[in-house]
This record gives sequence, structure tokens and C-alpha cells, in this order.
Amino acid sequence: MHEEDRQADSARQGDATASPSQPMELLFAASALVFGVAMLIGARSIHVRNETGGIDPRSWPTIIALGILAAAGWALFNAITRRRAERDVEPSTRPGLMSVLIIVALIAIVLVAWQLGLSFLVLAPIFIIAVNLALGLRGIVPLLVFPAVLTTVLYLVFQLLLKVPL
Repeated sequence: MHEEDRQADSARQGDATASPSQPMELLFAASALVFGVAMLIGARSIHVRNETGGIDPRSWPTIIALGILAAAGWALFNAITRRRAERDVEPSTRPGLMSVLIIVALIAIVLVAWQLGLSFLVLAPIFIIAVNLALGLRGIVPLLVFPAVLTTVLYLVFQLLLKVPL
């Protein structure tokens, strides 16, 4: 089925997703490239007191910036060549929007609480449980097992392995 046929079929079925827009795709790709370059410059400009010659505080931000640049480059290539993947996007809903707003509010609350001195070991499981509830997940695994396991793994990796204080 051609793109025009899909759009017409989608419009007849009352699909609420937006039709593809090359200018918007180019704008997104360009914005992502600018963000990636800015992040790479910021990552490489992190001052390190003792050069180790290996993994240092600049490594992860640099890797993430390179990943953003790769994804933005791919998006730019797709926008220029007009290649589009199948769009299997559900229309936005009020409950979905509310879930996103609740999660953003939870992130803000956790960041403030962490700055006020609450422990990571207290905040992490409470945050994970609250997010799972906001997403409609119920049951013992998403509300007890998953938060406990994820908090433990994060603590072990950052606090004990990487020696990053949480």
C-alpha cells in the first residue's frame, strides 16, 4: 500500500495520528543534531583533576552524546530520503497524558527530596512503585519485587562497583 493510500485509509477510519511532515522531520533531526553537538562539547569540556587515560567522568556523557548524534544522523538521512517506518502510533488519550504529567511531577518531587537529603534507598523504590501505579501496573511483581530488585542493582552498581555516592 502506498503512503497516500495509507493516509486516506487512516483518515477514513478516524485515525488521530498526524500525517508525516518532511519539514517537521528535518527540524527534529536538526534540533537533535544541535543538542548532540552541544552535549558532546559539554562532555568533553568536563574538567578532570587527575587524567587517568581510561574511563573518566567525561566517558559516559560522551558516549550518550555520540548515540544522540548517531540517532539524529539517521533521522536526518530518513527525512532527506523520505524513508518512513510504519507508523503504529496510538492516538493520545486523556489518561495517557495524565500518566505522563504524574510521572513528570514524581520526577520533580524525587529530585527535590534527594536534594533535601532523603536517601536513594528510600526514594528509588517509592518512585518506582509510584510510577508503576501511574502506569496502571498492579500486582506483587511490579509493586514489590521489581522496585526492590532494581533499587538493589542500581545501588550495587553505582555505590559499590563505581564508587559513586548515591
